[in-house]
Amino acid sequence: MTIRIEYSEMPPKELRGNSRAHWRAKLRPKENLQNTTLFELRGQDCPSMGRINVKYIAYYCGKPIDRDNLIIGMKAALDCFVIDGIIEDDNPNYVKSIEVEYHRVPHKKDVKLIMEVSEV
Repeated sequence: MTIRIEYSEMPPKELRGNSRAHWRAKLRPKENLQNTTLFELRGQDCPSMGRINVKYIAYYCGKPIDRDNLIIGMKAALDCFVIDGIIEDDNPNYVKSIEVEYHRVPHKKDVKLIMEVSEV
């Protein structure tokens, strides 16, 4: 089984690894990302999974986000899988791999991020 969630933008800059934002500035973007993710997860009626692989497919225009910053920016979304009880924890015992794939798009209106989570 693969769970697929599509976001209309990249992770907010406040949540990325190179952000120097104050913790308070990170609260609203984190809450918005988690609300979007939880809404999508609950709409798919996702089963419990043991161990997972995560793949982010980024469709970007302009300069791409570094892999590590994109992964850190999506941490709040991955946490939703624990919040909803789909996985027990997001440590390396349960999240076996995180992969990032990039595709350049010609227009900003085509920018999106897809998160695919599949059971190992």
